Amino acid sequence: MITDRLRLDGRTVIVSGAGGGGIGTSCARAVSEAGAVVVAVDRDQDRLDAIELPGELVRVRADIGTPEGVQAVVDAAPGTLFGLVNVVGGSLIPHWAPALDFGREQWDAALDLNLHHVMFLSQAVARRIVEQGGDGSIVTISSTGGVVAAPYHVGYGTAKAAVLGLTRTLALEWGRYGIRVNAVAAGSITTPRATSAPQDPAVAGRGVPLGRRGTPDDVAGAVLFLISDLAAYTTGAVLPVEGGALQRLGLFDDENIPVHVTNPQILARINGTSEN
Repeated sequence: MITDRLRLDGRTVIVSGAGGGGIGTSCARAVSEAGAVVVAVDRDQDRLDAIELPGELVRVRADIGTPEGVQAVVDAAPGTLFGLVNVVGGSLIPHWAPALDFGREQWDAALDLNLHHVMFLSQAVARRIVEQGGDGSIVTISSTGGVVAAPYHVGYGTAKAAVLGLTRTLALEWGRYGIRVNAVAAGSITTPRATSAPQDPAVAGRGVPLGRRGTPDDVAGAVLFLISDLAAYTTGAVLPVEGGALQRLGLFDDENIPVHVTNPQILARINGTSEN
């Protein structure tokens, strides 16, 4: 059955940023439910200890922003290392600023948090897979902010766009080893860190054709597809998980009407009130 290709039995998958109850935790749970041995990585021991999965779990407290942390993660992976889900990333309050005011410290911090570790953890995992004889899958969480411009978010947007370029380059280079490299462009996702206060659903879903914010499980479903053999002929791809938000230009309002259209006859035709 084709659904059997979703199974990851006998394979080890590393999930960075697996703690905290957000996207990383949902991704770890998804690959665990598919039968994988999960190597859950986080810098916070309490967040690691809180992770509960149905299958075999290896907890690794490490800072993947350092060479020592990267090596510790790969060394801790038991059995046949097959996959990696790069989740670590995000945007801190200081990362929001007009580009004219964006400082070097902010810039370095945004790229450190969202880009550099993706390269070097992916490289270390790929080296191990090549040593094993090849066959593997790497999925990185990027953002719609890396697909379209992210105003007042210059560091984050640049880093997430670079992640997509890196994904395509690694897919080209590592395809010969049977390693697939893909990315998910996540949209507005409700996570414990991103939404610390309750939100009005109508406001939260504004600008999204599906009318709601996404959930970590929405992202995890896409990750499971890409990392599994269901996507065996897919590499270098960027899968949007954003409720359709990328399909509408900013020149359209919440009713999908072009904001520059003021002609009453055109508006009547759009709204279905025209007699012609």
